[in-house]
Amino acid sequence: MDQKVQVKLIIRRVPMQAAMSWLSKAWELFRLAPSTMIAMVAFMTVLGLVAQFHPVLGVLLVLVNPFLTAGFYKSIVLLQQQKEVNFQLIFSVFSEARYRRTFIRLAGANLLANIPLILLMEQLMEQTQAKAVEPLTALFFVAALSLVFMLFAYAVAIAYFLNEQRLQAILTASLTACWRNVGALTLFGMMAVALGLLGIVTFGFAFIVIVPVLQIAFFLSFSAFFALQLDDSAPAVLEV
Repeated sequence: MDQKVQVKLIIRRVPMQAAMSWLSKAWELFRLAPSTMIAMVAFMTVLGLVAQFHPVLGVLLVLVNPFLTAGFYKSIVLLQQQKEVNFQLIFSVFSEARYRRTFIRLAGANLLANIPLILLMEQLMEQTQAKAVEPLTALFFVAALSLVFMLFAYAVAIAYFLNEQRLQAILTASLTACWRNVGALTLFGMMAVALGLLGIVTFGFAFIVIVPVLQIAFFLSFSAFFALQLDDSAPAVLEV
């Protein structure tokens, strides 16, 4: 008789300085396929810009974004395995039917979560034009923006690489990972800003390299935060 096991999703706490290793490792991976990484990030960036022209395009981008993101992450994993990658990999997850329902649900949840952000942003813009910004409105916007970011930061990676299909479990795990590692993520954010200033100094040319490296580094933070552990004391259940 097969022995039943319980699979527990472990969310690690990492030291603050771990953020520096993400960047160094990301640079090493980027150097293995720079043109492919640049092309993938450029493609997603252009899609984001085009989506600004019409609300329908924005909704379509939200729907396809989980698939494209998973394809990009899949390419990073292949690089870690010393395998060749190409631009077409960014579309590869569209053909993986088992993720479609979960990704569409994630996209829908993302759309709903962004409605309050849009309303708060419009209110802030009106207050800015009137030169009467209310601190409480700004505080609510920052709090809501932080919450939405933490809920969806690792959602696609959790659904794709950890095969989690429960929407609540995915969002809870992402939020927990960010909350437990706020120090490392804060340092990563500060380094990203510093690199962004470098990009400005070089009239934007450095962004061609900086943005893909930051994207890879962020995925490496997912690898650092999450691990699977087997426990043979209970039936097979995925816990967050």
